[in-house]
This record gives sequence, C-alpha cells and structure tokens, in this order.
Amino acid sequence: MAKSNKKSKQVKQKNTKSNILYIVATVVILIPLLMLGYIYFSTKENKGKPTVGNRFDNALVEKIEQNQIDQVKSSLQYDKAENVEINLTSATLRITIDLQDTCGKSDVDSVLNDAYKKTTQILPVETYFTNKDDVKMYDLDIHVYNFIPKDDDSTDGWVYKEKIKNASSKKAVTDTLSSARSKEDADALLKQQKELEKEAGQSK
Repeated sequence: MAKSNKKSKQVKQKNTKSNILYIVATVVILIPLLMLGYIYFSTKENKGKPTVGNRFDNALVEKIEQNQIDQVKSSLQYDKAENVEINLTSATLRITIDLQDTCGKSDVDSVLNDAYKKTTQILPVETYFTNKDDVKMYDLDIHVYNFIPKDDDSTDGWVYKEKIKNASSKKAVTDTLSSARSKEDADALLKQQKELEKEAGQSK
C-alpha cells in the first residue's frame, strides 16, 4: 500500500512538472506571437497615415519662430521682384526670389546680397546658422533668378544665383546655377542628350 502511494506521488510530481514545462513553453511561444500580432495590427491601423516629426525637435539651441520668418519676408520687398517665398523645412531656411524677366546679372547680384544681409540682421548668423558644439543648427539657402527657361533656346539672358550658409561652414558661398562651371563638359552632355532624344524619336 505504501509503495502504491509512493508511485502515485511520483506520477503526480511528474505530471506537475510536465504541466509547468508545458505552460512555460506555451508562454515562451506566445510572447513573440503576440508581439508580432501587435506590430501587424498597429501597422495596418496606421497604413496611409504620414509619419510626422522633425529630427531636430528639442535639439536646436535657438529656434526660428514664425514671427521671425514673417519679419524676414516683410523686409524682402523689392520693386523688381514678382514673387518672394520663404519656407523652413528640415532645418533649412530657404528663400526664393523671382525677379522680373528683364532683370540682368547686376539686379540678381544686388538682390541676392541684400536679401542675405537683411535676413541675417533679423536672424544673426552666429545665433541661428552656425553649429554649436554637438548641436546642428539651421542652414540658410537663398535663390534669386530672373526667369526659368522653358527650352534650350530661351537661356539667353537667364541668370540664376544661389547663396548658401551651411551651419557647418564659416562663410556663405555663392554659386551661379545658370551657367556651367565647365562649358566643354556642359556642351558635351547637351550634345549627348540631344542625340539620345533624336534616337528615341526615331525608334517610335
């Protein structure tokens, strides 16, 4: 009788251990499945919704506020300007000034330099457009042009200039986008492009 009770206890202990192992194994399997299920349904629920945010949030030492942007735009009123646009995207303050088509290089140069001067008077370079220690600050990007060519034959008199002050650089850099730095390379590329267009037209 004692042996029978002993065997019964051993069987119960084995069953209890088996049950515990089964429960643990089930939990171990269920946890990743539940996590995958949560991720799947969360993704499905947010499908089609844009991801918003800014990688510079809470990182900038000095932030450019909307009222400062409004001040800059108010200061950039030129008689020869047809349109002035200012936007702040991905920590870059971009200013685009479209001058009248009759404006020449001297007009573009004058407006470009004046726009930079007026902008940095309201938003000082050292404060807003220069990196501080490990903090990335804003870049300033100013575009001024007289018109945008519609075809190869309308580039005569076209002047498009850009002035950039990167937060990581000490000085602003001016570049002329309406003329190639290497005319030979530009002519070669243009010739190649025309040949490709001609071949594409013949193959139709």
